[in-house]
Amino acid sequence: MDGSTGLLRYTEGQDEFNLEKFFRDGFSQALRGRSRLNVMLAGRVGVGKSTLVNAIFGAPIAPVGVGTSITQSIRRYVQPNLPISVYDTPGIELGVEPEAIAATYLTEIRRQMDDDDARVHFCLYCVRTRDERFETVESDIVRALAKDVLVALVLTQCPTYDDPRANKFARYLTSLELPVLDGQCFMTLAEEDNVAGVPLPPFGLPDLVSAIYHQLPDAERHTLASCQRVSLELKIAEAKHSVNFNMGTAALIAATPIPLVDSIPLSALQISMLGQIATIMGFKVDPRAVATAFATVLGVASVARTAASFFKIFPGTGTTINATIASTTTKILGEVFINACSNVLMRQMAGECILHDDVVGELLKELPLLLNGGLRRSLVGSR
Repeated sequence: MDGSTGLLRYTEGQDEFNLEKFFRDGFSQALRGRSRLNVMLAGRVGVGKSTLVNAIFGAPIAPVGVGTSITQSIRRYVQPNLPISVYDTPGIELGVEPEAIAATYLTEIRRQMDDDDARVHFCLYCVRTRDERFETVESDIVRALAKDVLVALVLTQCPTYDDPRANKFARYLTSLELPVLDGQCFMTLAEEDNVAGVPLPPFGLPDLVSAIYHQLPDAERHTLASCQRVSLELKIAEAKHSVNFNMGTAALIAATPIPLVDSIPLSALQISMLGQIATIMGFKVDPRAVATAFATVLGVASVARTAASFFKIFPGTGTTINATIASTTTKILGEVFINACSNVLMRQMAGECILHDDVVGELLKELPLLLNGGLRRSLVGSR
């Protein structure tokens, strides 16, 4: 991701910068850096293909049916304002020649191969746990698909991780040595179930998403990490990639030490980074609210303040900023904001109803942690 775009848009000698604008710039940069991610669903009728993909992205992208297949031909579904497309395929019926089924899938995959916006990036081949069977026709289809696209073999509707029958079936599928992701099948329960009055929580999706993430190109990785709704760890890892990139850029800005009053490009970089992190973590945060939050921390009335005032949140910076200080403050600010976003997401996962803008309140709780003696000593020691 290019975190440098637009960071030098200020007038020479002008000592004020707009926090709101730079946060908004970072938000826009992160959105532009996302490439469309296209997923194909395959498997027999009623195995929970649509339920699985909808659970991963937290949105009703593919229609969910009951009983007979509601998908009679390959259809592409696109959710507004989400860079994810799903190719839903007709449920495989026994008795149909595998060559005909595979040919239908592969024709669609190859037809889109040269279109960056429509290319299929991976296929989720779903098998239902309670069926406890995997026909030769399915093995043939998976092998054919794997020649052209990454295939993840997913065991759906597993009661628990340690269910004996599910594990036995999973071991059998793995023993087939199919050319699938990580050479295994992923045991999952996409949504909460209930057996004899006992609630069964969802599981397995974070492992599945993480395995797919590590096989994708960088742009598609960024899209998957920011759009998926099952792995907080993956979002944090992707956000830290953004922080590391911006740390390097910050060090370059201050390769020749700069006076604090001339630190607008560095301050702009850091605020822009927060916009990037918010996007990766899946928040739609009001840039004005973030600017107001920083104004509160700085103890000023205006949301458009000097870069020097901005750097008051980092005690011990002095009047000159070198590469080490620039990199260190960028790292600290990024990690604080990641923590703030993570706190809000964890509260949401726990069932608390939280508005997106509450991440700003969390940020205000985290920022005072910067004002401790340990940080002051580390920054003074880096000068």
